[in-house]
Amino acid sequence: MDKVNRIILAFSVLFVINACSNFDLQTEETTVSPKEWKVSIRATKGDDTALTKTLNESGNTITASWEAGDVVYIYRSSSSYGQLTAQSSGTSTTLVGTITGTMTVGKTYTLRYLQRGNKTFDLRSQNGTLENISKNHDMAEATVTVKSIDGGTVVFEETSVQFESKISITKFTFDRNIARVDIISSNLLAYNEPGYSSNYNYINVKPANETQTVYVAMSNLEAKKADFLFLAKGADGNYYTAVKRVQLANGKNYAATVTLHAIPEYVDLGIVRDEHAVCWATKNLGASNPIQVGNYYAWAETETKATYSWDNYKYGKYNNVTKYCDRSDQGTVDNKYSLEAGDDAATASLGAGWRTPSPDDITDLLNDSNTERMYVVADGRWGYVFHSKISGYTGNFVFLPHTSGYFKGDHLSSASPDYEYGGYYWSNKIETNTWTSASHANALEIKSSSAPSLATMMQRAYGLVVRPVYLKSL
Repeated sequence: MDKVNRIILAFSVLFVINACSNFDLQTEETTVSPKEWKVSIRATKGDDTALTKTLNESGNTITASWEAGDVVYIYRSSSSYGQLTAQSSGTSTTLVGTITGTMTVGKTYTLRYLQRGNKTFDLRSQNGTLENISKNHDMAEATVTVKSIDGGTVVFEETSVQFESKISITKFTFDRNIARVDIISSNLLAYNEPGYSSNYNYINVKPANETQTVYVAMSNLEAKKADFLFLAKGADGNYYTAVKRVQLANGKNYAATVTLHAIPEYVDLGIVRDEHAVCWATKNLGASNPIQVGNYYAWAETETKATYSWDNYKYGKYNNVTKYCDRSDQGTVDNKYSLEAGDDAATASLGAGWRTPSPDDITDLLNDSNTERMYVVADGRWGYVFHSKISGYTGNFVFLPHTSGYFKGDHLSSASPDYEYGGYYWSNKIETNTWTSASHANALEIKSSSAPSLATMMQRAYGLVVRPVYLKSL
């Protein structure tokens, strides 16, 4: 039988399928132990106008097609059973290959095509051109069900399959030239690898030259409305933002215009506490844009310095502080818990109305009812986007970058060249729940391995960054 199949495969896929149909149909679910089976199936890709791969400059569709040598993987759940290869170019081809693993009659398997034979689907980095999408980001899938297994051949119920595109493509036209744009949405599936559960909710688009128009491939948007957050760097070097609500579907092409807005000093996320709108600054204290880390400060100090230690801390020594103390065994008790204006770096730098956020402010920011939180890369730096979920404020968001840890002595802890790990932001309150309370203050901790949280054990002499808040009267 193997010899017969080899002869058939060499001449005609359709003949193979017809010949295999003479095998008895296994009506009961049957599992066959692992071995190698030959597979051949006719596949179509893109001859339906709804299943296109890309756009040309005039907006017309270009039919997707196969190229001889294209690789298709066959999966069930996260397990790979082998790969098939396109035998010819055109909208239709024959996929031929070998399956290795336990096969079950009646079970459905996924055929996945990724450009360049990749197993991993990755849309995170694009240059905004159709050529880049066509060469690097095409993805299509089909499903097949095992009809029978005989000798060295697996026969599917389908004699041919229609592959469906798993990306949509949008032509974004901005109201000004941009040098790059980061697109962020919780409905984006920008990375997918069988057996790998993490996803990335961002796409970084960096054109070769400044432009108003970019083409962007996206996935996992079918029948969903999504808020797209745009953080763009203009040709003038300034940063701009926009939020656009759209509904996209895989396999479709779109065009959209985006009006960018200059980044203000602060954004109102709709969070209210103590009869004030708590508005978050759009950049860290000392930073010139939302991406930069900014300055580091010891808690209750308003100036930066070269070394951050208890030897040069303004208010005493470890376990013997001279201000903001609630325990006699920790220093001079004054029962002050929150920063006074004269000791608040945010107030000293920005003026009245501004301050370092309180632990309550941080808790409100982290509250899932208030904000949608996404871990992303923006202009090359990891961090968290906090996008308002409060009605009337969903057009607002802030980005808090990783700070590569904190200053201890004259160096950064957890430092890394790409600033990927660790980040701490001061709150305005000492820690009152631990035995070392007077020597420690609360801080917002952000990291890649878990969700941001309110840290309780940061020594006041350490150097941390500050993201100010502005209190706006209602």
